[in-house]
Amino acid sequence: MLKRIITILHFFILITLIGCNPEEVENPTIEPTAILTRIDIIPSPLKTRGTSQLKLAKGNKQAFIATGHYSDGSSKVLSNLSLSAWRSSNEETGFFSKPGVFSTGNTTGDVTVYLIKDNVTSNTVSVEVSAAVITTLAVTPPASELAMGQMRPLTAIATYSDGTSSDVSDSVTWTSEALSTATVTPTGRLAGVDVGHTTITATKDNVTSNTVSVEVYTCTLTGASCIDIFDTGSGKLFTNSPSKIALYNLGGSVNNGFTQEIGTSGPAGDFVWLNWANANRLCATYSNESLAGRTNWRLATKNELKLELFNTYGNMFNARGWPVRLNYWSSTSRGPGFLNVSLRGGNEGASLGEEELYASCVSVP
Repeated sequence: MLKRIITILHFFILITLIGCNPEEVENPTIEPTAILTRIDIIPSPLKTRGTSQLKLAKGNKQAFIATGHYSDGSSKVLSNLSLSAWRSSNEETGFFSKPGVFSTGNTTGDVTVYLIKDNVTSNTVSVEVSAAVITTLAVTPPASELAMGQMRPLTAIATYSDGTSSDVSDSVTWTSEALSTATVTPTGRLAGVDVGHTTITATKDNVTSNTVSVEVYTCTLTGASCIDIFDTGSGKLFTNSPSKIALYNLGGSVNNGFTQEIGTSGPAGDFVWLNWANANRLCATYSNESLAGRTNWRLATKNELKLELFNTYGNMFNARGWPVRLNYWSSTSRGPGFLNVSLRGGNEGASLGEEELYASCVSVP
């Protein structure tokens, strides 16, 4: 009997608790998805000058960018678009060779281009493909001085028989008289490889440009816009940790900010500091940019920093003008972290990859 009474009491207590403390389950608010409502495409950068309409001579290309407008009032540049999304009204006259890159075809005439995404069709842009031919090809600047490892843009402007002109820097053939002194990338980025003199020309459609005179010198002011490319013998190259300006001129790389040298343990200036992962990314950037004509840059090992640099040349600020206030990362692992070396005093350290230090990259021929 007592057990039955206790069971009934438990039941009434449970009912009371449920009634007094209802757990309200709120339905999560579902934000409506913004819908693409309009697409605008424009040629950018506009390469042809001297005409009020988009006009391309056969053999040229024009890039387009697309901006999407959404139902919530937002807009953004559309990326990761497929090649098939870009359309041409006549692919014999012109077609998209890459997403967003229009290339002239085999015939001349007018063609209309547009974009389709998520069943939304963009505005149309008319392109006139002409039979105009190049009359002159001019490269600027006409002369350039740069340090080993430094890069400078060259611009090739073609003037056509119809009076128009176009930036053709990425479609000419660049030629260096001495590739061991300076090279030019397919898009016109001049790179100093070794000390000396050379000349550069551009050619397109059997028309050759003016000759550009190039002088390459050794970087002595690493706090300025150059990187010291140090050949320790047999073509093995080492770099100092770059200055802020030098990295910017190279096109940039992921970093952890900058630290200031004041002239006592490095040349006056702001220098890049990096965690271990970003130090490796810096070397990958050098490879991607073909620094000093090389594409195999990697982070230096502990022995390369300690034995080949410090034990041979001593304080690298005194020897080569490098920043040395911070230790330099190595690719050599130790436990959960990596070794680093002072190029000021030669001492070694070990730390996890998040510490912010300098980096020297190495290239072996």
